[in-house]
Amino acid sequence: MKIGKDTQNAARRLFRLCMDGNSVAEDRVRLIARKIAERKPRNYAALLTAFYHMVEYAVKSRTATIQSAVPLTEEERSQIQARLTARYGDGLYYHWEVEPDLLGGVRIQVGDDVKDGSVRSKIDRLADLARNLSN
Repeated sequence: MKIGKDTQNAARRLFRLCMDGNSVAEDRVRLIARKIAERKPRNYAALLTAFYHMVEYAVKSRTATIQSAVPLTEEERSQIQARLTARYGDGLYYHWEVEPDLLGGVRIQVGDDVKDGSVRSKIDRLADLARNLSN
């Protein structure tokens, strides 16, 4: 679906209304989407699509996915959250995963930024280095 410039600008204005500092105010997103769907303004499908993509991107870029080989304690989670807040600011969404394949350590992804301190990544880097040296 091609989205026109006016529709894109309207979606951008609506999206700005949903921002609360660095985070997306979910209640405002729901309210705006519901009002658009009820009133059905001209090009409302394109408007909803553009609005949806902006909200989706904002949420993904503010989502911290933390993977660890074993479940983290509350203290460890608090330390990680404090460091991430210091680096990225308030308004992060946290998603915690236990990934035994990491063998140890933690892998953190916030948006496109990845910090991999897992044992698995270190082993893989050493294996790549060994392959490159043997060639």
